[in-house]
Amino acid sequence: MPRVAITGIGLLSSLGTNREDVWRNLVNGRCGIGDVTLFDPTGYRSRLAAQFADFDRGQHFTLLEQRRWSRCDQAAVLATREALDDAGVDVAGLDPERVGVMFGAGTSDLLRNEEFFDDVRRRGVAHGRPSEIVNFFSNTPVDVVASHFEFSGPRHCVVAACSSSTIALGYAADAIRAGTTDIVVAGGADALCRLTFSGFNALRLVDTEPCRPFDQQRCGMTIGEAAAVLVLENFDRARTRGARIYAEVAGHAATCEAYHPTSPEPEGETIARTIQAALADAGVPADAIDHINAHGTGTSHNDRAEARGFHRGFGDRARTIPVNSIKSMVGHCLGAAGAIEAAALALTLARSVIPPTIHHTTADPECDLDVVANDARDGAVACGLSTSLAFGGNDAAIVMRRVE
Repeated sequence: MPRVAITGIGLLSSLGTNREDVWRNLVNGRCGIGDVTLFDPTGYRSRLAAQFADFDRGQHFTLLEQRRWSRCDQAAVLATREALDDAGVDVAGLDPERVGVMFGAGTSDLLRNEEFFDDVRRRGVAHGRPSEIVNFFSNTPVDVVASHFEFSGPRHCVVAACSSSTIALGYAADAIRAGTTDIVVAGGADALCRLTFSGFNALRLVDTEPCRPFDQQRCGMTIGEAAAVLVLENFDRARTRGARIYAEVAGHAATCEAYHPTSPEPEGETIARTIQAALADAGVPADAIDHINAHGTGTSHNDRAEARGFHRGFGDRARTIPVNSIKSMVGHCLGAAGAIEAAALALTLARSVIPPTIHHTTADPECDLDVVANDARDGAVACGLSTSLAFGGNDAAIVMRRVE
């Protein structure tokens, strides 16, 4: 079966507008969480979120693109452009029918749709501008990226809540393995909106301080936004053209708990099953995993269920495998969460440093894990795992190997 290489990474989050800024800030343990400025958060339980770092729209986009594309669309295009440049791909020289685009998504452009609805409600339907809602659908970032770069291969948008982009990366790897594509631009883009922010506040799942995954004093999650794009391609093709390879996507899996609309199955049974399925797909034994980039939201239900899943999946080794959650710095990026965490895992494998879980002061005895707390940890990682747990019981995991 063909192997799958990661040859390019593009990132935009609260920690920066490009891969190297985001990575440097992750390793340095910088918090990208602050007060919401996109809309008025008065009256909500928490005022905090991890918004996109400012990027100059005029520098990157035409007036028409600025008017037509949402913040989420623009972020997706910027991350894709960076990933392709990073991979050293000559877009003009590609067969567009052999290039796929597969993203995970959530609410995408809903913020602008909310503003459209408010305007119509106040001024009447006759004053509504259809151009403000043309990008309503969650798949719009996928369509915008494919159209902008003129890629006409397989196109998928996965909407499975917080595991969406991990599943999308798995589908992308499958497309490479099946030989239906040479390259897939894969990952996710998601942006903040009032509906998401108010929903998590109503569920009382958010912390009034920046989130503290796996810490005994944690009080909830922090919402974030991000665009994270990885270039996946046939391993032999990448080697032949002399590409730098960050890591190999060795395997993946997606399962459903069918337990509860919002809460995870508390004993971690499905999480363990997802991990075991991903390891089997990768042909990797459990004792080969030497780092886990966890979902780690900072809610008590999620962190404890995930920790139990690790113990079920890895036995006593779960206490000694270095675990981190970058959500402590970039927030929970929803439909893009799995993609930015997969990108962090690939960079960890390539650069032999694990970003920390910040705000971690008191270990939770019910999360008996080797949490990489507050400071990055140097050391080679040969094989890593990234996990994603989502509303509706949508669990996913992806396994990556270091490439010498």
